[in-house]
Amino acid sequence: MAKVQFGLKNVHIAPITIGANNAVTYGTPFALPGAVSLSLSPSGDENVFYADDIRYYVIAGNGSYDGNMVIAMVTDKFATDILGYTTDTNNLLVESANVQPKQFAMTFEIQNDVSSRKYVFYNVSVGRADLSANTKEESVEVQTATLDISCTGAVDTGYVRAYTTDDTPASVINTWDTEIQLPT
Repeated sequence: MAKVQFGLKNVHIAPITIGANNAVTYGTPFALPGAVSLSLSPSGDENVFYADDIRYYVIAGNGSYDGNMVIAMVTDKFATDILGYTTDTNNLLVESANVQPKQFAMTFEIQNDVSSRKYVFYNVSVGRADLSANTKEESVEVQTATLDISCTGAVDTGYVRAYTTDDTPASVINTWDTEIQLPT
């Protein structure tokens, strides 16, 4: 059994298509290299019903996970496939104020002291990446991009996330980055 975790790698993105009756289809995952950090916190209110002078019933909301992911830079594929940028005839990537980012599933891996654990979030929304740059000085400081993300339940199943365990079959682990794993 693992005692500590460290590291973040192998981030993959799978665009989502929502069809008739809210049926979700996951596209082929593609790599989003350069993961620096991921920070997600659960959101959702706790509603308490009082009766008999006690907390009689507590309803915990499982609204989403909200936070951010820091990456080395936004890739052209992520910009076009998720952020909705278009490519013009001069191969310029063009951002439009009239386009909303697409929803996607996201997989990644966190190393631990025994092996690694692979995660999937089934319905992720992202905001536009920030843009910052600094001049070079005596030493070069790498600039990163921060993406604000929100992970909610899939519209067809309600699944928010899943992750591997020490007992997950190798057949599932070996295809983690090539197809979105759904609970059976």
